[in-house]
Amino acid sequence: MQPEEAVKQVQCVANASLAETGQRVAPLYEPTFRRVAAEGTGMDVTWLADQLCTEISSGNRPNVDEAEGLATDALSRRALTDGGQR
Repeated sequence: MQPEEAVKQVQCVANASLAETGQRVAPLYEPTFRRVAAEGTGMDVTWLADQLCTEISSGNRPNVDEAEGLATDALSRRALTDGGQR
């Protein structure tokens, strides 16, 4: 998933869950999605979007710092492919 697609997905969930705040909430996450896309994979972006959508659907509105924490989680979930060296 591309960062722009992830923002649209989160925006749709936010619009359905947070009424008038959805249009303003999702774009705040775009830099976070771009970081995950640059440092990880499309699967990491998808995982992050899913986590944010789950939070928003539950009535929460993660702030940018919370989204960054989820992004760090997404990137740390990846298996090391270089024999354990980072």
